[in-house]
Amino acid sequence: MTPPESDPPRTAVPAALKFQWKEYRLLFYSALIGVAGGLAAQIFVWLLNTAERFLLVGIAGYSAPEPGIPNPEAIVGPHGLWLVPLVTTLGGLISGILVYSFAPEAEGHGTDAAVESFHYKGGKIRPIVPLIKALSSAVTIGSGGAAGREGPTAQISVGVGSILADLLRLPDEERRILVLAGMAAGLAAIFKSPLGMAIFAVEILYSGMAFETEALIYTIVASVIAYAVNGLFVGWTPIFLFPGNIHFTRPVELAGYAALGVLAGVVGAIEPPIFYRTRDFFKALRVPNHIKPAIGGLLVGVLALWVPEILSTGYGWIQKAMTGNYIGGFLIWLALLKIIAMSLTISSGGSGGVFGPNVYIGGMLGAWVAYEADRWIPGVGFMPPAFAVVGMAAVFAGTARVPVATMVMVAEMTGGYGLIVPSMLATALAFVVQRTIAARSRYPRLYEAQVELRTDSPTHYEQMLRAAFAVLEAGPLVNLHNVTFPHLVSLLRHGTPIPIHNGQGFLTSLAVGEKSPLAGRTVAEMSELYPEMVAAAVIRAKQVLYPRGATRLQAGDQLLVVAGRDIKIEAVQEAEGGGSL
Repeated sequence: MTPPESDPPRTAVPAALKFQWKEYRLLFYSALIGVAGGLAAQIFVWLLNTAERFLLVGIAGYSAPEPGIPNPEAIVGPHGLWLVPLVTTLGGLISGILVYSFAPEAEGHGTDAAVESFHYKGGKIRPIVPLIKALSSAVTIGSGGAAGREGPTAQISVGVGSILADLLRLPDEERRILVLAGMAAGLAAIFKSPLGMAIFAVEILYSGMAFETEALIYTIVASVIAYAVNGLFVGWTPIFLFPGNIHFTRPVELAGYAALGVLAGVVGAIEPPIFYRTRDFFKALRVPNHIKPAIGGLLVGVLALWVPEILSTGYGWIQKAMTGNYIGGFLIWLALLKIIAMSLTISSGGSGGVFGPNVYIGGMLGAWVAYEADRWIPGVGFMPPAFAVVGMAAVFAGTARVPVATMVMVAEMTGGYGLIVPSMLATALAFVVQRTIAARSRYPRLYEAQVELRTDSPTHYEQMLRAAFAVLEAGPLVNLHNVTFPHLVSLLRHGTPIPIHNGQGFLTSLAVGEKSPLAGRTVAEMSELYPEMVAAAVIRAKQVLYPRGATRLQAGDQLLVVAGRDIKIEAVQEAEGGGSL
């Protein structure tokens, strides 16, 4: 008897249960990573405080001001600042030896390494990297290096996610989710910003307006757990002391916030070229890599003799700017000098994050805009604390291209939720202005591993390519969750090109042989040799590779190409090395 049409197919229930089990399993793993991220943040802060106590405070006698009090002050020892260059150089040397002896991928800012791992490495990170990152970053920042705590903490907790995936033998798809959960957990703990960092982890992957939405529920769980674990140790107060009576109530102030957003976009466009040209300079130096962070540390130390405000994270100086105790034209110079100090510290090979310095840069820029706006438009009463908070969000929104996450996280870090409206305006303007100015720049953004949209990610490119093959084979009703390596490649190998664009071209397959002129060449060189063919994918050992210009073809590769209908068959056979389709 034929069942009624309303009865569900028998195969639907097991598939749904299997999918739900995967969700619950990943939620549980995300919670575990949240616990690990909260504890990792505490361990890193302890390492950082220990390094600072022995190096910057113990040797140089300098103690930077701390946030959370109305008017923090620095403490300078009996030797003044003269021992600071010695300490920053020593810290750079120790960090360089640690990184380049054991884990070279731990250099620089850790968040970019996590983004690169997601897009290009299946979320895999060597287990030794979190340990070396923690030690080297603690020494770098503890000796006065102008770097932030978020990058190291992110890479540490990301490493925890990768290690957990290794132990459980999870597929790359689930490993990447746990890597993002680890990023959110570490950052939420270190910055006391659970919602902002949950969004940050899924937004930082892309330089355009795109999100890794499938991972958001897991980053939320991980960040909430990490925030709670961290709170058990250090409490729940925000990092910065912010006047609770400051709210957006006067629309006329939007003119000042709009100006701040535009200037933040300009700063965001200036910063990446300075940062990466400094990196290029140090790469060109003909000295061992182990020594380069010491050179960067020495230059930072010398600069600090005149401007000690650029040392370490500098959150205490932001607090002074927020509470109105640090005003004037010198603020804009502090913002620009912090860019230089951050570049010397991290681009020389030192280890640390870039979010902390950008919070500093944005806070100083915002306070300066309020100061200048009061001079040019007297009587309005622009408030430095409010502009400092909005500046923090706007600068990093433009520089890192994460407008949504920064708007939320800065509000959580300060408790300044009354400034959400001006933050929305400033971050949107900063994002658009930065992209416009940096469009033709060699270094358009601070996170090099970002891609523009999901369609540009090698991870999603492979998934979409497999899905497209499956649809061509099985029709539009194919279950894309169960797609295996496409049989379409086998059909192409046996000589049936597939017409596309109404017969204007065709999709075909080339087997790159030992004698093929393509063997050993890059995809870019192939385009020059055969301009009438465009590489669509490279299949190597049953893996689909994204054909970038630098991708080097190997004998044994199966190359999927799109060609015009007028291409001569001899050209295709030559590319194969004498074979036939």
